[in-house]
Amino acid sequence: MNTEPIQAGSSVESACRKCKTVTDHHVVVMLDGQIGKVQCKVCGGKHAHRPPKEAAAPKASAQPRTAAEKPKKTAAAKKTVAPKKPSAEVLALWESKINATSPAEIRSYAMADAFQEGEVISHATFGQGYVQRFIKPNMIEVLFEDGVKLLRCCAEPAGAPV
Repeated sequence: MNTEPIQAGSSVESACRKCKTVTDHHVVVMLDGQIGKVQCKVCGGKHAHRPPKEAAAPKASAQPRTAAEKPKKTAAAKKTVAPKKPSAEVLALWESKINATSPAEIRSYAMADAFQEGEVISHATFGQGYVQRFIKPNMIEVLFEDGVKLLRCCAEPAGAPV
């Protein structure tokens, strides 16, 4: 066992985040008798000294729990967030735009296509939607029944106002 005092230049084990393991390091800085900074001998990275963690004690063998021993899940423990419902005005606007468009005028959505404001599109997941605006360089804001979504598209359509 090494009984020499640790000083700058000494070799110590430290957890290296760059190497993602415990490796040998050179002590670079000592602060009040404590190791401050070290340099990894493997990757050369300099960082604060992180002593290796003690080996975790083995856990007791897992025994099957009875229904009475199992922790009960509460509503507070669940972190599911319900989707925000659009307002009645937004739903009315969406409905009026969709109903004012004939089925022949509705285009299927594809990322490679260019779309203009005012077009009605059909999306495989979100359903029918109304293109509200083009966002440079390649996004469209679309009003669907369940709310506004940003979709990727090709560049701005030809003849669109700048």
